[in-house]
Parts: sequence; structure tokens; C-alpha cells
Amino acid sequence: MFKRLLSLSLAFLLICASLAGCGAGSESSGATDKHQEKVLTVASNMNLTTMDPWKSTSSGDFYIFYQIYSRLVESDGRGKYYPDLAESWECAEDGRTWTFKLTPKFYWQRGNELFGDELVEVTADDVAYTLRYIMDPANACSRLEDLRSVVDEIKVVDEKTLQIVTKDIDVLMLYKLAAICVMPARAGEKGWDLMEKPVGSGPYKWESNIIDTQVVLAANEDYFIKPNIDKIVYRFVTESSVAAMALANKEVDLITTFAYSEMPAVKDSDFIKIYGGNSSCRWMGMNLTDELFSDVRVRRAVASYIDVDALLAAAYPDDGTGVVQAVRAYGQIPPENPGGDQERAKAVTPVYSVENGDALMAEAGWKKNAAGIWEKDGKTASFELQVGTNDPVRLNCSVLISTMLNGCGFDCTSKAVEWGTHIDDMDAGRCAMFIDGGFSGIDGPMKVMHTDNTGIMSPNPGYSDTEVDALLERAWTTTDDAARAELIAQAQEKWIGASVYVPLYFSYNFQAYNDRVTDFYSNGANSMSFALASRLRNVDLAAE
Repeated sequence: MFKRLLSLSLAFLLICASLAGCGAGSESSGATDKHQEKVLTVASNMNLTTMDPWKSTSSGDFYIFYQIYSRLVESDGRGKYYPDLAESWECAEDGRTWTFKLTPKFYWQRGNELFGDELVEVTADDVAYTLRYIMDPANACSRLEDLRSVVDEIKVVDEKTLQIVTKDIDVLMLYKLAAICVMPARAGEKGWDLMEKPVGSGPYKWESNIIDTQVVLAANEDYFIKPNIDKIVYRFVTESSVAAMALANKEVDLITTFAYSEMPAVKDSDFIKIYGGNSSCRWMGMNLTDELFSDVRVRRAVASYIDVDALLAAAYPDDGTGVVQAVRAYGQIPPENPGGDQERAKAVTPVYSVENGDALMAEAGWKKNAAGIWEKDGKTASFELQVGTNDPVRLNCSVLISTMLNGCGFDCTSKAVEWGTHIDDMDAGRCAMFIDGGFSGIDGPMKVMHTDNTGIMSPNPGYSDTEVDALLERAWTTTDDAARAELIAQAQEKWIGASVYVPLYFSYNFQAYNDRVTDFYSNGANSMSFALASRLRNVDLAAE
């Protein structure tokens, strides 16, 4: 234990030293300099995986992107929408024609070679350019199928009016648009590399990046409201104990994801606030393109071998506070979302039973060899269970699951890799088995279950079922809430039956911050997935 604490302390000191070398040391606690500059320092548990918001699927990336880029609308993730670039919108009676009126005086950020000192308003042409860019398969955007499969036509009515005509009714249209960062059409015209030099119309401008260490943003002086914070420093601190230590020592002002297991480190710091947010699913997935897991009987055997209740109890032991940190998941859809009926999901979930698992493996033609490992046609059931290093709970789960599977005849090794590498490996299909999470918004079922979302930038590991596709497609054209929820529930039942994922738990997201940070929780904008300066809030730092 002493060695572990020592290594963590050294890691923290190295982070501080590296940041001090680039001039961030005096800013780390949000302290003001002689010019009274306000600096908010954020500890993010996920490194920046890409500077391209049209390809990224990591929520940690969007903590930064949503400060730089504006969107047509903002979403609370549960079906409520707020103005951003669009000050108003309406859908015609046909349910297919959407008209957006853009907010006047939204300007592209200046002080770069793309716009120089020229004050240029965001127009409908910029939004149309962005949508068409995403819909072009050659650009391999992560939101490609969100738009290509539903959008029939994009019309620029005038400089501040845009129309989107869909092929059919799409109840998720606003939700999809709320995830899309709008880029300047001029970037395409000039061949400007937004990955090297991001330029948006949001409240904060890109200033600098030290790979895997920090990103710095500066207030946009042309934003329609004046941001209270002058500068945001995102420090990448993937070790939760180091992040908690930094918060307790006032080295950072806010932790994007607070591991509740670190409560002892901050419990005596009366200036720290901790809040819980929405639930998010965590699961263990199996790659259906891998020969071993292409057989549904093997996948259902794996699900039968994992004692999820015991795993949850070990991962989230009762700390006596009465705070519920996580609950057992039977499906991928959170219970508060349409179709997230946990009782129905439970009814089709393989029960924990070693005997049932053994029977399924035998039925699939596997036999245990002299070493007690499942073997078939001269091949043993050997694989790695990969997990990112950014979440200690998932790390613990990977060790527990591999231990359970090893005790049931598999040769399973837990492998922890850096978060960005983990994302790349999952996208490329290099993981036979993996632990992941997220995609718990209302479009989650389409993202993880529909055939069109297999492959790059998707959490769907090669699963395809035409019946599931049809159910989901009908759901997103059904305006009746109850009927839509029923269709989604039916799709999830089939998905669970295929045992593509082993749902583990719904974790409740916690954020922790210094009470000097004000207006963070307001008007529903209670996460990093909203701009820190907008119509909903304008985060500030109170004087100490």
C-alpha cells in the first residue's frame, strides 16, 4: 500500500512539474494574476483521442469540443432541447420538413489565419456544409449514419434559414443535430486543417495542446455573451486517486468524472461539492467477428459463467453512506429511457449457472483438455479481455471477470491499455473481448444494435439482425411514445438473446468541484457536455 501511495504521489508531482514547465503552474488553482484573469482548471479522466469532432466517439473529447464549436441545438440527453446556433425551429405537419432560424450575431472565432481580424457571421451555408460533409462516406464521420439514412434534402433558404427534409419521420432528429459541431464552410474552401487548428463559433477558442498532458482554451471575445472564465485548462489525469488528490490540494477546480471510491481522499475538504448525474451502462462485449465468439452458444455460455451480482458487490462495496453508486444492468438501455424495461430484459438474460454454461459449450462442440481449458478442432479458448486504464472500477471488473472465466475453462487474460488505444482497438475490431460503456442516450439502441453502425466508430462489435434493424427503424418513425418504447424493448430482447454484450451495471456519474465554481449546475446544464458559457449558464470562479 505504501509503495502504491508513493507511486501515485510521484505521478502527481510529475504531472504538476510538467505543467509548471509550460506556464500552467500559477493557473492551476484558478487563482487570478495581476490582470485578474480567471482560469478554470479541469481534471479530465480521458485523454484527448482526436481533435476531429466529426470522427470522435469519446465523451472526453466532447468536453473540449463543445466549448469550441456551436451546435444547432443543445440537448439534455433526455428529450429536452435548447437554442444554440438556432434560436428557433419547427417541424411541418408532414413530420419531415424541419426549419431552423439561426441566431444573429454568432461569429466565427478570430485571431487565426482562417479569419484573421475579419468578423464573419455563422450562416446557413456553414451548417449545410457541415451536414453534407458528415453525410459523405468518404469522410468516415462517426455521425454518418445518423444523417445519411434519414436526411433526404438540405436547403439553404436564406443566410439565416435552413431546412432539413427527412426521408421519413425521425423522432430523433433534434437529438442527432445536438451532437453535431458546426464547422466553417471557409475551412473546406481554403483547405484549412481543423484538426491542427480548430476554429469554431463557441464561447472558447483553441489556444494550445500538449499531447496526453493538457489542452488550453481562451475566452472568445466575440461570443454573444461574455464568458466569465478567461481561460480553461484541461489536465488529463486518468488515475482517479491522483485527480482526487489534486482537487483536495486545490490544484484543480473540477473533476469531470469523480470516482466515488476516492471519497476518503476528499471527505475532510469542506470546500468540495459532489453531485450525481444520469446513469450510464457499463458492459463486457464480445467481438462477433472473432471465430470463438461468432457462435451464440459460446457467448451465452460466457454470460452464464459471470456472476454479475457478485461482481457488482465487489466493484461497489457498501461504504455505509447509503449513496447508490451503481445498480445491476440487465439490458443496455437505462431504465429511465424509452424501452429500458429492466424486468423484461431480466427475463431473457442468461442466469448465472456454471452448469448451463458447460452444457452450452459442449453443445457447441467444445471439450476441456488435460489442462482444463476448452478446446475445439485443435484450438483452445484463449483470448484477452481488454479495458481502458481511465476507470478503476472497470479495471477491477476486468480482473474479476477474467478470474471467473478462467475458473470455468477459458484462458482469459485481463489487459489494460491507455484509453485512446482502447478506443482505437475497439473501433478496428482488434479486441476479442472488451469492457466499455456509454451510449446510454436515447439513440443508444440504434448505435449499439443496428447493422448500419457496425465497424469503425461504433460500439457494435459485428452484430447484425434484420428483425432488430426493422424494429429500431419503425421505432424512430413512431411518434407515439408508448408504441416507440415497446418497439425498442422488443429490439433489446432480441439483442440480449444474442448475448453480444454482458450488461454489468448502470453507474451514476459523479462530478466533484471546488465550491468556488459557480453556476455549473443550472437549468439542467449539469455536465461538461454543455458549453460552460451559453444561454443556460455562465460558469464563474468566486473569489477565495
